[in-house]
Amino acid sequence: MVNIPSDAVPPRLCVIEKLNGEMEYGYNLHAEKGRGQFVGIVDANSPAERGGLITGDRIFAVNGHSIIGENHKKVVERIKANPNRCEMLVISEEGAKWYQEHNVQITLDLPNIERVSQKNHPLPPSIPPPQRPSNHSPPPSSWYAPTTYSQDRPKHF
Repeated sequence: MVNIPSDAVPPRLCVIEKLNGEMEYGYNLHAEKGRGQFVGIVDANSPAERGGLITGDRIFAVNGHSIIGENHKKVVERIKANPNRCEMLVISEEGAKWYQEHNVQITLDLPNIERVSQKNHPLPPSIPPPQRPSNHSPPPSSWYAPTTYSQDRPKHF
């Protein structure tokens, strides 16, 4: 077992789950030579944000498999393996540099991994949609409602 100092940045095992019919996880996946796979922009209030992903996180494992040396296409396959849930072992860029400088591989076997899930990051309270200021105009549903006019009354347009 590897001895990790207590001040080392712990890798995070982020559990990302789609809820209530969400279509996307809410982040971009990027890859660069020498840097590997990493998280791009994370959408606010998305499954990715609730699951603990942070823009710039380096990715080391997906759904229990190390992705070191895997191409982008293979990593995408691993993420899409389960359409509603994905586990990713990630760490900040600075944390990854610390492990590299100390010749410690970031794997699922490290003793200091922190598990992050929606239980740690609950859903934000529902925010009602903004109310539009009233201009005393009838609601759009009544704009094209049929109206009956008597022949004695003129039509107003």
